[in-house]
Amino acid sequence: MPGTTQPISNDPLDDELLENLSLLSEVLAHVQQAHIESPEPKQLMYGAIRGMLRTLDPYSQFFDPENYADFRTESRGAYGGLGMAIGIRQDRLTVVSPFKGTPAYDAGVQSGDIINQIEDESTATMTVDEAVERLRGEPGTQVAITLLREGENEPLDVILTRDVIRFQSVESKVLKEDIAYIRINQFRDTTAADVDQAFETFNRQELRGLILDVRSNPGGLLRSAVDIASDFLDVGQLVVYTKGKSPREDLVAHAGQKQKHYPLIVLVNSGSASGSEIVAAAIKDHGRGLVLGAKTFGKASVQKVVPLSSGAAVKLTVAHYYSPGGVDIHKIGITPDVEVPWFSQSENKILSKLRRHKKVKSFIEENGDDILAKLAAARHASSENSKAATLLKKYRRLMDSLSKEELVISRVGLNLAIARETENDLDEYEYDPQILAAIQQLKVLELFRTKLK
Repeated sequence: MPGTTQPISNDPLDDELLENLSLLSEVLAHVQQAHIESPEPKQLMYGAIRGMLRTLDPYSQFFDPENYADFRTESRGAYGGLGMAIGIRQDRLTVVSPFKGTPAYDAGVQSGDIINQIEDESTATMTVDEAVERLRGEPGTQVAITLLREGENEPLDVILTRDVIRFQSVESKVLKEDIAYIRINQFRDTTAADVDQAFETFNRQELRGLILDVRSNPGGLLRSAVDIASDFLDVGQLVVYTKGKSPREDLVAHAGQKQKHYPLIVLVNSGSASGSEIVAAAIKDHGRGLVLGAKTFGKASVQKVVPLSSGAAVKLTVAHYYSPGGVDIHKIGITPDVEVPWFSQSENKILSKLRRHKKVKSFIEENGDDILAKLAAARHASSENSKAATLLKKYRRLMDSLSKEELVISRVGLNLAIARETENDLDEYEYDPQILAAIQQLKVLELFRTKLK
């Protein structure tokens, strides 16, 4: 329990460790006797402990009493921040995923961006928790970060204004072709109940399949991830297991609200981490559905917080999560069954610039909020249909006009940019190329099942 000291092993320290403890004492003595400053002994020890934990891994951390009190009481529903999950990849502080509708997302921060500096301070030796502490703050205040992005020759300097970050854990829709869609943005206390509610709506309709979208989902609560995996697996099937110095622990699918057995596609990307990797791996390894998208982030380590004396605490990485098939998720990530790439780095950059772009908005205002449906119909219309031909010319003129601004983008990309600006909230989903690919895969599965009957 918090506030109590956990028992530690009574095994004797080995000779090498004792020798180095003696070295630490010797250095501390020299610091106190000769250094120009006179630091407090407690602060010297805190610094030594933090340095020791940094050599272990990026997620182990020491909390002094004040920081530990903040850690225990921190609100998880809303906070002043930027709206992005961060982690360590190849020893660099990296954006796991920005959350939609937050300052980071609106500024064009992308999964995979390396955070090189925060307020001109290098992040080379920062832990994830230290970086989070610097990035969070009072809503309305600003923070400057420097990003390194693949495909960009120069660092990107971005000034972000902190805001109150609130999460909608689950989004659910019924898409065209009678496909159910659930997006889980983060695994929270309420996620399983929200998914149950979505299924209640789906089960009242005749639907052909389900897309479970965990792209850019950085994880969250383990028990919530196990709850979601249990919605799709049989009771008793292995969801994930942990392996470290302690005995292996198996977490299995449990009996809960029985959900309809829809044909299933799971969408993942490089921003899918931790809990979302656990769910995707369990579904993939048990053959319950197809995983589609791009390789996941690869962050699945188990941290344990151990209270210490005087109100301090230490957070230690004690194990890794393994998929039912034995994959060390933390080191490897999850490779999808079907790889469907997202837009290139250059197109992603252009998509960011097209958010709220004046010419895109004017095109929608001139041609109606259902412009994408009209364009789809026009492409299939007779060559003698003058109205359709005129609309397609307007679309080409829009592409040409954007090209003059060096915003050269594919038709698929421009359709998505338009979809993001229309009032129809389904457009952004139905013109997302990876969701379109998932719908096609569900059609293939349906055809295959029909042939087997």
